[in-house]
Amino acid sequence: MKKVPIVLSQLLQWIPRHEFQLSVDRFEGDKKTRRLNCWSQFVALLFGQLTGHNSLRAIQAGLRSVRGKLYHLGIAYEICRSTLADANDCRDARIFEEVFYRVLPKVQQVAPRHRFKFKGTILAFDSTTIELCLSLSPWARFHHGNGALKLHMAVDLAGDLPTVMVVSEGRQHDVRVARRIRFAPQTMLLMDRGYIDYEWLWDLTQSGVWFETRLKKIHRFKVISCSKTDRTQGVMADQEIKLTGVKGRQYEGKLRRVTYRDPETNKKYVFITNRFDLAAKTICNLYKARWQVELFFKVLKQQLQVKKFLGTSVNAVKAQVWVALIAYLLMMVVKFQAKLGWGTPAIMAALTMVLFTNVRLASLWEHTPKERCSGLSLEQMSLFQT
Repeated sequence: MKKVPIVLSQLLQWIPRHEFQLSVDRFEGDKKTRRLNCWSQFVALLFGQLTGHNSLRAIQAGLRSVRGKLYHLGIAYEICRSTLADANDCRDARIFEEVFYRVLPKVQQVAPRHRFKFKGTILAFDSTTIELCLSLSPWARFHHGNGALKLHMAVDLAGDLPTVMVVSEGRQHDVRVARRIRFAPQTMLLMDRGYIDYEWLWDLTQSGVWFETRLKKIHRFKVISCSKTDRTQGVMADQEIKLTGVKGRQYEGKLRRVTYRDPETNKKYVFITNRFDLAAKTICNLYKARWQVELFFKVLKQQLQVKKFLGTSVNAVKAQVWVALIAYLLMMVVKFQAKLGWGTPAIMAALTMVLFTNVRLASLWEHTPKERCSGLSLEQMSLFQT
C-alpha cells in the first residue's frame, strides 16, 4: 500500500516543482549555488510562515527536528541560518512573486464567488503600513526619522484572495503607487477617500474600470438629475452630478452620488461612483464590503510573519512578504476544498500540529465541525458537586 505523504508535501503539490524551476531559471536564482537552492529556501520560509517561527534560528531548529522527512520535500542538505540569511538577501524576490501569480489562478478556480448578484471582479483596494528600524533598513524612509514600508493590496471579494501587491517605502503616496497598477476592464474597484485623484479616476473610467469611493466634503459639484430612493433602507439621495472647481474639472464625465444614512449609528455616508446600472442600495453594500481588505490586513499582520523580518534588505523583506502571501493562498485552498467555516487562525493552528504527519489532508476535517464551535451553548460544570 502506498504511503500517504506528509501534509506539507500535499500542500506543496499546488506548486509543481517544474513550474517553480521556471521562475528560478528566469531570474538565475540557483546560479553559483552549492547546497541551498531556491526550492530549499522557499520551503524553509514557508515552514516559518505556517508554524509561526519568526527568526532564522527558530526555523533552523524546527527543520532540524524533522530532518528525516526533509528529503521527501526535495531538501537534500541541512539548512543553516547563515546560509538562509544570505539567500534571502541575494536571491531575487521576483522568483516568489512569480510563483504567487502562478498559484493564484488555481486557487481562484476553487474559490466561491462574491455574494453580489452581478458578474465581474470586485476588488477592495487599500494600503497598510509596517514599521521598520530605519538604521537597519535605510531604504524604508517614512517620516519624523522613522522607518516603515507600505503594502498596497487589492483583495478579490470572491474568496478574499489578494490579487495585487506592491511594496513601497512608507512615505510613498498611495495614489502614486495606484497609478502604476493596471486593472482589467470591467473590474469594480472599492477605495477610501485617500485615493481621490480625479485625473486618475478619469483614466480608470477611460480604460473601462468601475470604481467607488467616498466624496470629500470640500469638493464642489452641481446636480444634473435625481432618482427616487427608498429612505426606509437608509438611501437618502441618488443623484447624477458633475464636478466643478479646479480639481473637479479633471474628471471630464458625470458621476453618481449616493447618500446613505446608517439606521444603527445614524451616521451619513456619501459615495461617488462611475457605475449607473446598479441599485443605490447595492452601491452602499459594496462600499461596506470594502472592509474585507482591512480584515485581510489583520490576518496578514497577526497570523503571518510580516511584522518581524528575517533580513533588513529590501529584497529579503519582499521575499518574506511574497512567501507569506503564498502561505495564505495554500490555507485558502484547504478552506475552500474542505468547505470550512473556520477562520485563518483556527486553520493555521490545526495545520501546525499535523504539518509533518502522514495523513491525508482531506481526512483531517471529516470528523470536525465545519463551523467554529464558539456558538455552542455549553453549561459550565460546578467546581464542587454535591
